[in-house]
Amino acid sequence: IEWTQSIRELVGGHDNQEIISIDGKTSRCSHDRRKGKNPLHMVSAWASEQGLLLGQISTEEKSNEIKAIPRLLGMIDIKGAIVTTDAMGCQKDIAASIVKQEGDYILTLKDNQPTLADNLKAIFVLGEKTQYKNMHHLQKIEKVKAHGRIEKRRYTLISSKQDTEFQARWPGLKSIGMLEVKRTINYETTHAVRYFLTSLPYQQIDDFMRGVRKHWNIEINLHWSLDVSFADDLNRTRVGQAAENLSIVKRIALNLLKQDKSTNIGITAKRKKAGWDNLYLKKIIA
Repeated sequence: IEWTQSIRELVGGHDNQEIISIDGKTSRCSHDRRKGKNPLHMVSAWASEQGLLLGQISTEEKSNEIKAIPRLLGMIDIKGAIVTTDAMGCQKDIAASIVKQEGDYILTLKDNQPTLADNLKAIFVLGEKTQYKNMHHLQKIEKVKAHGRIEKRRYTLISSKQDTEFQARWPGLKSIGMLEVKRTINYETTHAVRYFLTSLPYQQIDDFMRGVRKHWNIEINLHWSLDVSFADDLNRTRVGQAAENLSIVKRIALNLLKQDKSTNIGITAKRKKAGWDNLYLKKIIA
């Protein structure tokens, strides 16, 4: 982790706040039914702006992410960054850990916390009915056309002062957010709404939008890369700590390969090139 932090400093220099996405991944074939051993589940922290894995920690299963996330946050420097989580990470203790380390957060809220979700939805229902009259808020619309689909995304960010009970219960809370997505594929339109708690003030709606968008980079740039380039989901290593050790080594290798900009080829091709070309291998690990 200290090595990764030093690399993070070297490749820094972007103007935006770093987006650190927290999410877990299960290596599905690492279980051992005969011994009653669950598959390995790793919770990772991904720096989206720099394309770096900052740290990871193993858990027994996905349900243990709630306890693992504060431990992972304590291992990395999040000062000045925006930390994003899925619904599993929408916890007061996690919000408190982020604020204590001088970071900001965007926490996804879903129906796994029904009372909290219903209360937040009610605020936005009222806002829609009154056109957000007397509410401190900002709205922005984003239109995206790519890969055969058309998306219209409407972001709304309301000051948490609209509900002092929310603000009192959640450390550092400044705004509540909503993302409404209308997606059209082959002339069929679907509609989805997501809700968020964030320590960003509503005036920082651009940072909120960027954080929501970039949270899913961890799925594409880390989890998908591990499965496609390292066959992580197919790995059946399960003796002792071997699965965890191999998982860590894969992530270190992925970090090294992603930082190489000398050739415009994919991660799998870079792995093969490093195996064939000792000079390239030396360049990667030096």
